[in-house]
Amino acid sequence: MPNCDFYATPEDHEGLLAWLLADGACEVHELASDFGQPLRRFHSAGEVLAQFERRYPHGGKWRAVHLQLYVPGAGPPFVPRRVSLDPKACGGATFRYNADGWGLVQLYLGALPEGDTRLEDSHTNHNTLKRAQAWSATLPEMGDVGAWDFGKITAFSSRLNREIRKRGVARIGSRAILPGALALWNAGVAMGPWKPGEHALQGDTST
Repeated sequence: MPNCDFYATPEDHEGLLAWLLADGACEVHELASDFGQPLRRFHSAGEVLAQFERRYPHGGKWRAVHLQLYVPGAGPPFVPRRVSLDPKACGGATFRYNADGWGLVQLYLGALPEGDTRLEDSHTNHNTLKRAQAWSATLPEMGDVGAWDFGKITAFSSRLNREIRKRGVARIGSRAILPGALALWNAGVAMGPWKPGEHALQGDTST
């Protein structure tokens, strides 16, 4: 399966991102830019983690950071797609940029929202060739499906998913729990529908 769902804190994400960027097998981009701004490419774990310090208009910190990973040589050169906006609905902004591509790999990183008792989940995923072909006529702006090497993309994402699972110290269902997330669980923080005291972890290696 191309996806990997897991629970992790920003401290856990730091180690994973450091490994990913040191490996050099992909470029790390944000999923969507701020209004009127270019799309960010991240070069360090610190740059990504700084996004968790940003705040929503209501004042709360970001609960998730959405990334797109581009594997060089597995598709066309990466070019952000400009998206037109309605300035009346977007504070006067007329555009933003998206990281789009049939072969990009999603890496969505969750955190514990301020004042909450439930850790946001994290996950990876990407299109299969079959799915991309099925949707290609509906999304022509995504370009030519045949320009992507899904064998290379799957090999990269499989290695990423193995690294995530290797860093896990417990599981809940099929989801890996990384050390920082386990500490939150032990402090009473829930993970999705699972709650301490009501559900049991599997394979806890912290004791």
